[in-house]
Amino acid sequence: MGANFDIERHKLLTKAIMKRVGVDQNMAGQLALRVLNYFGYEDEVIDNALDQDDRRLFYFLQDVQLLKTAWEEAILASGRTWRIFYWYLNIEKIEEHSKDVLEVIIEQGIYDTLPDKAWSRQEVGEEGN
Repeated sequence: MGANFDIERHKLLTKAIMKRVGVDQNMAGQLALRVLNYFGYEDEVIDNALDQDDRRLFYFLQDVQLLKTAWEEAILASGRTWRIFYWYLNIEKIEEHSKDVLEVIIEQGIYDTLPDKAWSRQEVGEEGN
């Protein structure tokens, strides 16, 4: 997937969300865009950058294996330990789950939606005869 935000990255994450979360393509695309807006051109984002609602989304996507977390500790001048949390795109799982997503878009014309009875030459009252 690489480190650049591009159409392919969005497409892969959209498909993976469709498969793992069970939402339609439109909703999955919106969620993918919401997530990728945080990552920009990187594969990681610091947890402090997230707002509360998006953090909940990130935890949900971690539960379905599309994101993962890591943390590091830093010692402050006061001697206290400060933990810094990071979110990562789980690229291997995103690629795995984006495969084999059936994208069927059927464009039906008005005539295709009519039942077979509509094409019969019988009059309405003649069905029983």
